[in-house]
Amino acid sequence: MNNESLNGTLVLVRPDLTVDPANGQGKVAIVTYDREQSKEVYVAFNNGKEAIYPPEFLLKLKDKNNILRDLMANGASMPLDNFKDLYKISLLLDRGTNTARWQALEVAAHNPAIWDKALQPAKTAEKQVLEKSYSR
Repeated sequence: MNNESLNGTLVLVRPDLTVDPANGQGKVAIVTYDREQSKEVYVAFNNGKEAIYPPEFLLKLKDKNNILRDLMANGASMPLDNFKDLYKISLLLDRGTNTARWQALEVAAHNPAIWDKALQPAKTAEKQVLEKSYSR
């Protein structure tokens, strides 16, 4: 069972959404309500608007140590703009403030080439455990 709650987490609405009635794609929001067994996450945007998204439409930042590790291992082989953006994200995360996290999400939103290095799903997908039934 997944006990991960996103309440109070800063998230990025997937910038690559093609259908988004709330027009939040690529915007940073804060999770205001997330029920553990729900398929809906309530978010609030900076402009005061609120929206409801399925968890798979939301991304959050990876841990700063994972981003730095990736930079150290693969930085020499990545394009300079990607390196700069990842480095800027790691510096912002180092500050440890919500404002800096917000800015880091905005940097990541504008560079699709680094999404896999800087972002992860806001909620890990629950794995359904299938029980085998044996008959004799």
